[in-house]
Amino acid sequence: MDDLLDIASVADYLGVSERTVYNKVRSGELPAFKVGRLWRVRRRDLEAWMNARQQEGTRSPDSDRENLRGASRAAEGGGIPSRADLERLLQPLADQIERRLAFVGLLSQACVALRWPAPVVVGGHAVEFWTAGGYSTVDIDLVGASEPIGQVLDSWGFAKQGRHWYDDTLGLVVEAPGAQLSASACERVVAVSVRGVVARVLGIDDLIIDRLNACVHWGDAESCDIARALILGGADHIDVGYLRVRAAEEDVTEALSRLLGEVGER
Repeated sequence: MDDLLDIASVADYLGVSERTVYNKVRSGELPAFKVGRLWRVRRRDLEAWMNARQQEGTRSPDSDRENLRGASRAAEGGGIPSRADLERLLQPLADQIERRLAFVGLLSQACVALRWPAPVVVGGHAVEFWTAGGYSTVDIDLVGASEPIGQVLDSWGFAKQGRHWYDDTLGLVVEAPGAQLSASACERVVAVSVRGVVARVLGIDDLIIDRLNACVHWGDAESCDIARALILGGADHIDVGYLRVRAAEEDVTEALSRLLGEVGER
């Protein structure tokens, strides 16, 4: 699983201001990349950068790493957050994608506190994340055990109607039917840090295959367009070899080859 940290989490790791992190990212000193408008730093890149600074004699105290580990442990293993905790977390977040990811991160913390695995964002919200809002959605689709998710959402005051949980005040709609990911998809889930909590999102390769499935087997034209947009916009993250294996498994090889040809993949 590839951990992606936001600017605030990197600032906590380094013990500096967010402005300092932005300056390091924009100057190219600190390896980072954008998902749409949002800067992300891979945890492994940050740790490699810190180790390089340490070898060069630059300040990189071990306590910084321990502080981040402590924050991660607290986020994953603390008590069940309250509705007030949720409102405090979401209140300063104007960006819709970050707001929803923060919600999923706190929900994940609660599920882990109940001794259940954290859910994974799939479907439309995963598309929204990987396209940075290029394709928007109303609800948040989650894969994971429905029992703890329902328990937490009920305690937060969400109302259940059919397959969905609603909160009109927060403007959130959640669907968690209780499905599970394959082992290979679990290995490629991306962990996205937002304001001290961690949301897990389906990897872009498996999301492309998911959209191609809808395109080929359901005749969903929009899913064809989404798969194309994901391939075009996610070139730096895509594993073409893995894509081809998954496409063969799902009988969408022809559709994948056509799209790769359209974007110039050889």
